[in-house]
Amino acid sequence: MELNDNEWRTLKIIEISMKHYEWVPLFEILKKTKTNKKEALYRLRILDRHKLINRSSHGYRLSHWGYDALALNTFIKKELLSAIGGKLGVGKEGDVYNIILTNKRKAVLKFHNIGRTCFSMGKRYRSYLAEKRHISWLYASRLTAQKEFEVLNELFPIVKVPEPIEQNRHAIIMGKIDGAELKKVDLRKLGVDIDKLFWDIIEEIKKMYKLNFVHCDLSEFNILIKEDGDFVIIDFPQALNINEEGQKFDKIPGEFNQDIEFYLKRDIGNILRHFKKYGINEDLNKIYDYIINE
Repeated sequence: MELNDNEWRTLKIIEISMKHYEWVPLFEILKKTKTNKKEALYRLRILDRHKLINRSSHGYRLSHWGYDALALNTFIKKELLSAIGGKLGVGKEGDVYNIILTNKRKAVLKFHNIGRTCFSMGKRYRSYLAEKRHISWLYASRLTAQKEFEVLNELFPIVKVPEPIEQNRHAIIMGKIDGAELKKVDLRKLGVDIDKLFWDIIEEIKKMYKLNFVHCDLSEFNILIKEDGDFVIIDFPQALNINEEGQKFDKIPGEFNQDIEFYLKRDIGNILRHFKKYGINEDLNKIYDYIINE
């Protein structure tokens, strides 16, 4: 796919205008591009042919492909991205691809696409979205990518998480992630010390907590196990910042944020549930106390 500068500019104008319109009317595109109707429609047909925009009787808006293209074009202009390989997987909120950077380093590219999930459910636990009464999938996807990138920067390299490299719009470039989902791995066949692995994961949860974060969606689906038994924890767009959440309770001495307790206990419970099939039976409340106390 090749677009000229005018077509990229038209695509960006539609992106910017979507802050104010669900469907960007043609008159708005004409005003922003400062072109005549014939020329504007020609460019819009090209964008539509490449499936970068959607159109209706109300106007035009970016497609998911169009938003992907804008992010990729930015990475390419920064001379960061060299090649895109196969898809690693499709998550609840986006796709992940193998990529090669211009320095020949292998990495991964993750696109956040909030439109795939129930947005109202997500707003219940995402403080950075909850206060937005009207928000498009485009802006929501950008915010979740930005949030995950910020969290990874706070955690890496102390916690076993992917290395954050670059973020633009709804896309994040991270260090190469090797391994299979814990859910899909038979730890007995892998030959690892299962009890040690369990406590190693608990230690990473504790490290996160000491850095003021709770994952909030931790389970066997977002812990990747490597062939040597090491692991990495992924998917942080819904993480809670303990400092930010705790501010709600500053005026109540001794009061602890119930959201933090709920999600931390849920993370621990998910890990306990998975490892129970390997004969590990630990007390959730004791592990919780171990994590939150020095």
